[in-house]
Amino acid sequence: MTRLSRNSWLISAVVLLIGFLFLHFKIVDYGASFFVLFPFAVGFSIGTLEKKHQVSASLIFGLLIFMGLLLASALEGLVCVLMALPIFVIMILLGSWVQKRLLKKPPKDDRKLMISMTPIVILLIASPIEQMIMPEPKVITIENSIKLNYPPELVFDEVKQMEKLDAEKPMGLWMGLPAPYKCELEADSVGALRYCHFENGQIIAQITKYEKGKILEMDVIDYTLTGRDWFQFVDAVYRFEELSSGVTKITRTSSYKSMLNPGFYWRPLEAWGIDQEHQFVLNSLKKNLSEKYPL
Repeated sequence: MTRLSRNSWLISAVVLLIGFLFLHFKIVDYGASFFVLFPFAVGFSIGTLEKKHQVSASLIFGLLIFMGLLLASALEGLVCVLMALPIFVIMILLGSWVQKRLLKKPPKDDRKLMISMTPIVILLIASPIEQMIMPEPKVITIENSIKLNYPPELVFDEVKQMEKLDAEKPMGLWMGLPAPYKCELEADSVGALRYCHFENGQIIAQITKYEKGKILEMDVIDYTLTGRDWFQFVDAVYRFEELSSGVTKITRTSSYKSMLNPGFYWRPLEAWGIDQEHQFVLNSLKKNLSEKYPL
């Protein structure tokens, strides 16, 4: 066994890390080139270094080392790593499987190191091509509702400016998704700015509709949280519907654009993440109302 074969797990971790650094420094984009083609190429190329029965273990170990380095260096949060892990595992193992069936004869030792670096070259070529041919991201809307035993005007006043958001966090927020802790409104009028503060940034929105007890609508004009390179909130809307005397249905809607691809993989995860944040905000609203106006 050559030195390259013995250290194939380390080579896979280093190649993955180089690819991520290209992503981190915006040399490549958050597309299928990075999340599908790149790990497939890693599996294919590193598979040339190992015997058939050893390659899967080496690749998975190298991937886990890579993910651990991202967490230890705080380059990515736990929730982002866990979301990306399944697609990386699948594509790496698929690349290795294809390699073993296409290349019956292993390459010469003097070519193995060059082959192990080909995923980087493929990524650098494929990413700009993908960005040229991909259509503009579509606006996606996520909606959640809750019923509260309070009149719509009272609920509206509590929503427009929330002094605290401290309900029990759903799983996604415990894993590291951004959780707001306070929202402030400059003025009770169209054009006013509303600031939602998070531990690691804020979302600034401008009021576009302000009808007390009916609708609070705003366009997001600034977003400083993790993910701003690939995720863009478009607007946020609160609608208030009086179901019966003293009972209000409040509906929270968020619209966003995402540069993450492939969409079939990322859209459900994005919807889940926004749903988690909506639940937290609406449950915090319910908690605040019950503390101020116990029934």
